Amino acid sequence: MEVCLVDEQIKDLEFEVKEDEELKLSLACFETFKNCEINVKVHKNGKIDAAFADFSKGSGTLRMNVYLLEEGASASFHGACLCGGSDKKKIDASLIHEAPHTKGLVSNYGIAQEEGKLAFLGTSHLKHGTVSSSTRQEAKIIVFDPTSDGRCDPILKIDEADITASHAATVGKLNDDHLFYLLSRGLSEDKAKRLMIMGYLKPIIAYFPESMTERLTAAIEGGVAHD
Repeated sequence: MEVCLVDEQIKDLEFEVKEDEELKLSLACFETFKNCEINVKVHKNGKIDAAFADFSKGSGTLRMNVYLLEEGASASFHGACLCGGSDKKKIDASLIHEAPHTKGLVSNYGIAQEEGKLAFLGTSHLKHGTVSSSTRQEAKIIVFDPTSDGRCDPILKIDEADITASHAATVGKLNDDHLFYLLSRGLSEDKAKRLMIMGYLKPIIAYFPESMTERLTAAIEGGVAHD
């Protein structure tokens, strides 16, 4: 089953993935960022692939909790977020492993510019009895301006020994060498930054229906604030 939600369709929601079923859930926010919580229950050998693309204005928190309830359940969450102006955004994606042989991945990439404050949060909890399960969290934020801020705070909560768990989190400024190279090729600073954003955030498009490609591409290309 495929579900694609845009702007006002994104709200507090509940999903249940039954045995051997697969849910592809894609969320795209172009207008106003809103607070919401999405809960997903995944049963035996069920699978959810979720993606969140946010190029909106406003402040708030998107919270997603995925419960891997039975053996063989798996989940992935991929996020791409652009935070500018004076906005404050939090993306909180958590995976709760409750059965053996479950798998989870959370991967978030974002850009903070102007006075924007962006945070990637989330907990991967492997409960007692989740033997042979694996979970991973990845988060990276590029900070464009001295007044912008990024925070990555992945948490691993492990109650079982026979598991695999890892995380990687990076917050850093725009690569000056990369920017200098593009400027030396005759690009303006604005166009150079736009090109860097495209390379950084465009991979999120692969998790959306083809009907969304043009709109997502336009939102990414227009993502750098003009002076």
